[in-house]
Amino acid sequence: MRPLLFASRMAFICNILFLLCLVIQRTHDFLPNKEISALVLLLGWMVAPVQNMVANFWYGLVLLSKSTIRIPNWIAIFNVVILLIQFFVYFILPS
Repeated sequence: MRPLLFASRMAFICNILFLLCLVIQRTHDFLPNKEISALVLLLGWMVAPVQNMVANFWYGLVLLSKSTIRIPNWIAIFNVVILLIQFFVYFILPS
């Protein structure tokens, strides 16, 4: 279960950066350093949805196999909630 813990933590970090991207989108020049801003945008907009879907799909497989999951529940819940927000932002808001 160590790879699932790593995937969950990486999804958590990317999801925090996704939320930071939403703040940057609203305030525009939130980060003065362009390199850091580019890294945040790359990890927040591009990597976060993919990593989050991988982690949540893995959660589903673990739940279907009825094995024990050894990650903190708050990380799993946070990742699921952010995945729902990402679906809303990417698929419902653009139209």
